[in-house]
Amino acid sequence: MWELMLANEQLEIYMDEANLRLEIRIKSEKYTDPFTLRMNYTDLTQLIHTLLEINRSFRGDIPFFHTKKLPGKSKS
Repeated sequence: MWELMLANEQLEIYMDEANLRLEIRIKSEKYTDPFTLRMNYTDLTQLIHTLLEINRSFRGDIPFFHTKKLPGKSKS
């Protein structure tokens, strides 16, 4: 069952919790029918991580953890 989660002038976002699906409808002045994008939970998770990475890049965030080579340790 699709449930409306967000609605504004450009977007409508629906979720189907039972089937772990997301639907995004993007409205355009140029076209009468909205562009519809459906994705599963895996795709949604990848999208969220990508958007968060873009946000961190825009804000200029520095990663909390840095990979550092320890002295005396060589990669085998």
